Amino acid sequence: MRNYWQSGVETGGFGLAPAALGVVLILLGLLLYTHPQLLAYFVAGMFVLAGCGLLGVAWRTRRQVQYRRMDVTGSAESPADKPPA
Repeated sequence: MRNYWQSGVETGGFGLAPAALGVVLILLGLLLYTHPQLLAYFVAGMFVLAGCGLLGVAWRTRRQVQYRRMDVTGSAESPADKPPA
């Protein structure tokens, strides 16, 4: 049986992802070089996306907060904590 991991032969599509990302970044760099005003739109879009992401995180964590009443006595004690009668 041939061991593909040690032979250097690509076994899946994982080698394609960095190549595709590299091509996209090169094209984005060329586009920003030819049209510098797009950089302002790109940065503004990143700020809007980051703001929406932070609002989503804040909304999700606010929904997960649980409030408990501290003035109720005996609700936090378990039956094992009570002394035997």
